[in-house]
Amino acid sequence: MGLSDALAGKTIKCPQCGDAIVVAAAAAPAAGKKPAVKQSGSPAVYISTGKIVAAASLLIAVILGIMFYMGPVRVWHQWEDVGPKAESDVTDVLTFGLQAYLSENGMYNPASPHSGPAVDHVSFFRPTLVMSMPGKVAFFGKSNQGDFKGYYHPGSGEIEADVAYGGLSFAGAVDLAKSIGTFHMTGRMANGFPQAEVAGTPIKIIWPEKNKDE
Repeated sequence: MGLSDALAGKTIKCPQCGDAIVVAAAAAPAAGKKPAVKQSGSPAVYISTGKIVAAASLLIAVILGIMFYMGPVRVWHQWEDVGPKAESDVTDVLTFGLQAYLSENGMYNPASPHSGPAVDHVSFFRPTLVMSMPGKVAFFGKSNQGDFKGYYHPGSGEIEADVAYGGLSFAGAVDLAKSIGTFHMTGRMANGFPQAEVAGTPIKIIWPEKNKDE
């Protein structure tokens, strides 16, 4: 029969036979053996979904920041070094190309006291949001003969352009007369001097022959 632990060690009367009996104490656990502990089903460590998302977002932001610095920012600074030379080279090569092409076609006399064909200004489509310096950078501008546009190759210094001629521009802004034609040229600066080709053939400034009687 089941008896309460509170009666342990006390003498009680057996309800069946009427004899007096001593209630034995509950058995103690064996020495060195610990009572079993019910294991909890919950994980020992819990990280909220919000913290995981925040950590992932921070990591992505850091990676994107490094990529932006190593890409667009680096290229921006590279163009700061290349840009002034590119502008100078394009100005000199296109001015030479205009003078050479027009002198070869009898439309410009380099010995004339009047100012000759010349580039007024050059503007570049600066490399932006790119991971490395592009192979070519577009430019456009105006000479006193008309508009031009083309590409500058930062790696080699090569220039290619479509150049209008035969017009008349004032201060590189106002067209007083429309251009009559356009030619395609390539060129570069070589040892400090401009070189140019039209249709693969080198062009040069043609000076008029001096009169032998002079």
